[in-house]
Parts: sequence; C-alpha cells; structure tokens
Amino acid sequence: METETKRLGKTPSIRRMSLYLNRLKMYQEKGIEIVTSTDLAADIDVLPVVVKKDLQLVEPPTKKRAGYLVSGTINAITAFLGWDKPKLAILIGVGHLGSALLGYRGFSALTFVAAFDTDVKKIGTTIHNIPVLNIRNLSEFLKKRKIDIAVLTMPSEQAQATVDLLMQEHIRAVWNFTRAKIHVPPHVALQREDLSAGLAELSAKIKNNQ
Repeated sequence: METETKRLGKTPSIRRMSLYLNRLKMYQEKGIEIVTSTDLAADIDVLPVVVKKDLQLVEPPTKKRAGYLVSGTINAITAFLGWDKPKLAILIGVGHLGSALLGYRGFSALTFVAAFDTDVKKIGTTIHNIPVLNIRNLSEFLKKRKIDIAVLTMPSEQAQATVDLLMQEHIRAVWNFTRAKIHVPPHVALQREDLSAGLAELSAKIKNNQ
C-alpha cells in the first residue's frame, strides 16, 4: 500500500492534475510551447513548489532552465491519469443529477454507453443520446458489454444492493454520488463524491469573508 501511495501521489496532487491539464491545453491552443512552474502556479492559485512536486509524479519533459514542454507534459499527465485509454461507463439512476452527468462534455476520457432506471416513463427513452434501460436488465447488459465504471446517482437506500450486483459482473470501478457508504472488494476502485461538502466549504468561506 505504501509503495502504491508513493507511486500515485496524494489525493490533492491527483486532483490538481486535471487543472494542470486544462491550462496546458489552453497554452497549446495559443501556440505556447514551453511553460514554467511559476506560470502554472499563478493560473491555478498554488505555489510554484507545489506545481514542481506534483509534476514530478508524471515525469514531464522539460527544456533546461526554460520550463516544461507543453505538448509532452499534456501527454505525460494524460498517461498518468489513464486518460489515454478511454473508459466505458454506465449510469444508474437517471434523476436530475444523473441526467446532468450524462450531458456533461468535460469527461474527455469517459464515455457513457447506457443509463439504467426503474421509472417506466424514462425507460426506452434517450437522454443526451444515451439510451435509458430497465434496471432489471442490468446483469444481462453487463454480461454482453465490458464496462469499466459504474456511476451511481440513485436513491441511497438502494446503492449497496446495486453495487453487490455490479460486483458479480466484474465492474472495475464505482463512482458514488449517493449519500450511502458502500463497500466493494479491495480490487475494485471506489470514489465517493459529496456535493454537500463542497457547498459547506463555500458557505464557510462566505461567512468568513463577511
């Protein structure tokens, strides 16, 4: 575990990778070929030493005393995150949040192939060109398609039972947007997103500024 943590880096460093990647792509679009840690630090509001430490994880190509090569650093970060190999995903629970995620175009390395729900009014329709299927057909679907990630935006009380079913069909990762604390085997990657935590942090900043 210790070796794996050192190889991947801590969570804040990994989360900042997408910020670096977005800025680097903007530089690339402007024809900028080399960027310094100071430039990146100013753009994402961190210290230059943080940028240097983060990018050590991906070993980007550099030009001596000039900075990071933009194109090569984009490739290095993309490979580090595994975004050079697009992941296929399904979404379970087509409510407001689920529908929004299906339509979000920022998941460059994630492709939704289907969504599942219990609502007969949604089953058989498409949302953002993604077919909505009956949750009862989930196991049958997974036996026919190799899916990397299951995204959960369903009612919390149904989450664990659904995850247990997913584990039987060898899903590699679960992205949990529900309030439920779910359990998966050690070999399955699990990521929980708590939107209320972000709101709590923002509200605290507002109060502090006042």
